[in-house]
Amino acid sequence: MIIEKTGNIFTTKAQTIVNTVNCIGVMGAGIAYEFRLRYPDMYKKYQKYCYEKKIHVGTLWIYKSKDKNVLNFPTKHDWKYPSKEDYLKLGLQKFVDTYKQRGITSIAFPLLGADRGGIDKNRSLSIMKSYLNKCDVDVEIWHFDPTAQDDLYDDFKNKFKNLNEETIKKESSLNMGMIKKLQTALLRDDINSLSGLLRVKGIGEVTLEKAFKYVLEEQKEPINLFNFQDN
Repeated sequence: MIIEKTGNIFTTKAQTIVNTVNCIGVMGAGIAYEFRLRYPDMYKKYQKYCYEKKIHVGTLWIYKSKDKNVLNFPTKHDWKYPSKEDYLKLGLQKFVDTYKQRGITSIAFPLLGADRGGIDKNRSLSIMKSYLNKCDVDVEIWHFDPTAQDDLYDDFKNKFKNLNEETIKKESSLNMGMIKKLQTALLRDDINSLSGLLRVKGIGEVTLEKAFKYVLEEQKEPINLFNFQDN
């Protein structure tokens, strides 16, 4: 059964959650960047597999963590270029053919290729439904709502705001200018996710990753169970 939902996909209770990726090892924006922060061990493995040319359109790689399985789904070759409908169809057919042997019992998809990929949202949804209707497990398709609550962002925001500036500067690799920039950005009502902070001029992915790791050090993944599946 397919259920459409609107909000933040990371609030799903599905067993498996889909991460849209490219094939060159970059998770620099959008949902992929959120996954990069939440699953740093997965990000390292992903970069390794891309370097080894194991990630390509039509392959699906499952990463298993304590809380969720993450199905990495390539929707483009290079982050610089748009997605193509054929890329979605190849990956979706692979999913339909293999989800049972992968042990997937429920799954949450974002709209594939419809954000930074450039594919029309309605077209993406139509393609996804044409394949996912064949599945006999619960399938969620999430429409992203930038105003939806993100518990990880809220946790980061509250902890960062309560830390002393001098302590942050002393214990992290952040300079005072960047610390103040982050503090100002965290007060904005139009930012509700970690990737949303990247819209702020002067805040880059590396800086934000350093701040996130420093503030939420205790949230590092407790296990390193992973497998690469090219089937």
